[in-house]
Amino acid sequence: MSIGSILNSARQAMNAQQTAVQIASQNIANAKTEGYSRQRVELAAMVPTVYPYGSLGTGVGITSITRARDTLLDATYRDDNASASSAQTSADALGQIQSIFGEPSDTGLSASLDAFFTAWSDLSNDPTNLSAKGVVRQAGNTVANTLNSFAKQLDAVDQSNREAMNSDVNQVNELTGQIASINRRIVSAESGGQPANDLRDQRDLLVDQLTKIVGGQVVEHTNGSVAVYAGGRMIVDDTTVKQLEMHDGQPPTVTYAGSSATFTGIGGTLGAHIDISANRIPMVMSKLDAIASGLVQTVNGIHSTGTVFSGNPPVGAPAGNFFDQTDPPPAGGDPLMTARGIRLSPTLVGANDVAASGATATGPGNNEIALALAGLRSNPVSLTSLAGTTTATISDFFNETVGSLATDVKQTQDDATVQGTLAANAQTRRESVSGVSTDEELISVIEHQHAYQAAARLVSVVDEMTQTLVDLGR
Repeated sequence: MSIGSILNSARQAMNAQQTAVQIASQNIANAKTEGYSRQRVELAAMVPTVYPYGSLGTGVGITSITRARDTLLDATYRDDNASASSAQTSADALGQIQSIFGEPSDTGLSASLDAFFTAWSDLSNDPTNLSAKGVVRQAGNTVANTLNSFAKQLDAVDQSNREAMNSDVNQVNELTGQIASINRRIVSAESGGQPANDLRDQRDLLVDQLTKIVGGQVVEHTNGSVAVYAGGRMIVDDTTVKQLEMHDGQPPTVTYAGSSATFTGIGGTLGAHIDISANRIPMVMSKLDAIASGLVQTVNGIHSTGTVFSGNPPVGAPAGNFFDQTDPPPAGGDPLMTARGIRLSPTLVGANDVAASGATATGPGNNEIALALAGLRSNPVSLTSLAGTTTATISDFFNETVGSLATDVKQTQDDATVQGTLAANAQTRRESVSGVSTDEELISVIEHQHAYQAAARLVSVVDEMTQTLVDLGR
């Protein structure tokens, strides 16, 4: 080996160690950068020179600069994070719905129903008392207004949820476009055989954000590009992007843009938003509608058979309905009786229009109707909702609705806690592989610095050897 060969080995070593220090510096600088993966320089001995007496090494070289990443940990984190986001979105929405009812409360529907039946009971004790009839009318109006308010607030939650759903779809379309663009750049950059680490970090961060919204699976191709599938259907593959579109119907759906084929099995926040507006809110609304329908049918069915008296001497006349509804009926169908539309009947103008007496009453002192309506407090009625048909008192049915909702809220909150913990643990495991430890990087800097100094010292030795040879030639 010549002195020149020794000098060349020292130079290559200095270059390699300098690069290693530069990469360590890059790692330290990005220790808190979201999505950044720790990089490292892969060093290897150069091809040796073969002599008759054996082979001599020619120094060290850089084979590649790699990033620390585990695709299995990535997949686990993305699955857990999508589940956690879905559970938290559901818990938040159901918590909003639960807050609408505000039970137990002195001003909620339970208290209003109790006051309504109590007013009828009080009227049965004094059927000619106009003040008691006025209380009945006001109590009925309070029940109707409370149901109206609940329905209005549920509609507001639904509208807000649909806006969030639309925002998710727009964000998915933006992210898939960015991923496709980076796919193209990665394929181009890696055509020479070296990985595009920084571009891959950018893409992985975008994929993390995308799978948080829709869940799904990520498949990497041999050319370095990736494909993402949501609900088993491709939304981005290499440079091909499938734009999504939201259809604001009932239920709301998501399709490919310009297509009618509905996506199913979507996870993440978008899947939770779809479930809230397609299933959760309609279920609660249907139970409120069942209460409104039950009140209209049973109260009107009894009240309309009664008699109201006016004049002196009192003259009886058939009583009208107590409740009415404002939602228009479907074409050729029966009138809709809903929580949105229930109200006092337009014929119930004042206290004199409240019937306490039965159809056969000969005077206003009869309390047959008031007793029958007071009995609805404990008399089961048939109530039909999306959950099916059940027979229960109206108050018990509402209490079951509130209790069922509370159970759902608790379950989704527990799911959010569990899934959040799983996602956090998965992220910790992933960070243990790809995250940057500044202490480790500083140690690496010192190690490579010493190696660099040693190589530099070797250059000085070669210089001294060269000077010796020059002196010998004089």
